[in-house]
Amino acid sequence: MRNANLKICDVNVHSGEKATLALPLPEQYSCSPMYMPIKVINGKQDGPCLLAFAMLDGNEFNGLEIVNQLFDSISANDLHGTLITVPALNVYGLTHYPKISPGGASISDSFPGDEHGNFSERIAYIFTEEILKKVDYCIELQTGSLNHQILPHVYCNFDDTQARKLAKAFQAPVITEVETGSSKLRQTTENLSIPLLVYEAGEAMRFDQESIQIGLEGIINVMRKLQMLEGEIEDKVSPVFSKDEDWLSSPSSGVLHTDVSLGESIKTGDKIGRLSDPFSNENATIVKSKLDGVVVGINRAPLIQEGASIFKVASFVDNERAEAALEEWEDLKPDAEE
Repeated sequence: MRNANLKICDVNVHSGEKATLALPLPEQYSCSPMYMPIKVINGKQDGPCLLAFAMLDGNEFNGLEIVNQLFDSISANDLHGTLITVPALNVYGLTHYPKISPGGASISDSFPGDEHGNFSERIAYIFTEEILKKVDYCIELQTGSLNHQILPHVYCNFDDTQARKLAKAFQAPVITEVETGSSKLRQTTENLSIPLLVYEAGEAMRFDQESIQIGLEGIINVMRKLQMLEGEIEDKVSPVFSKDEDWLSSPSSGVLHTDVSLGESIKTGDKIGRLSDPFSNENATIVKSKLDGVVVGINRAPLIQEGASIFKVASFVDNERAEAALEEWEDLKPDAEE
């Protein structure tokens, strides 16, 4: 059956069309206009509507690249349903880094928004009304914060059966449960009955080609699972489910020397790094793991302040299965194939 037209930003995108639109946003104090870029592929054939967006804070460049490559790689003739992509939701954060909004309020915590609220609430309201309420599924693309490199993994609500199936189809090595109440954006998607996946990999303000490739292939796998695209999902890895993640805090200040890598399995009491004086290697502080699990995040900044987050460790329902699956994923990395 032929796909229906989609009206967005007061523009009708017809069946079989690709369009790049500009969604008007609140003006800045200089009276200069600002627009959110919206890229739409309205397939010829009927199917669900999927949203993929990036840059909620304005510094997640891996997500920006994934969205742009995704839009360029798909033809409307091959698509069943509609794909809406937003390369940069937070245009202000992108152009005013490191500020994320005029008043400093997080857009993620401003959903579902307020038409007459502060800047972030107005952005959230426009996004909810113009885009979010028109989709059936949603994928958010994140990175770690500045200097915090994250192992590619997917977050979802484990109570949502559909979200779990899509998360498994994504083919990231780790799937982590999230609490819906931890984010107003997640609460909003839950209230709208929209299954949400969050893909996180790499770090802010950096391009990471491996993270970009995994993210791009992951979204295409999800689209195949939803029968939006032809083709089979390649089961390269068997993702493992994580019920909990914790950042380990630095016990002292100094230069961090890391003894573990992303994806490495560790046990309680294992040495995972050391902190030394910048001017001497004497009296170094040994950093030990406080739990069993797998390293999914590492602070790459060489100079560490006491109390800073340095290692993120995910604990699993079955640690042995987790370790085996992560080793399998390591074997499939580009460097291992060469």
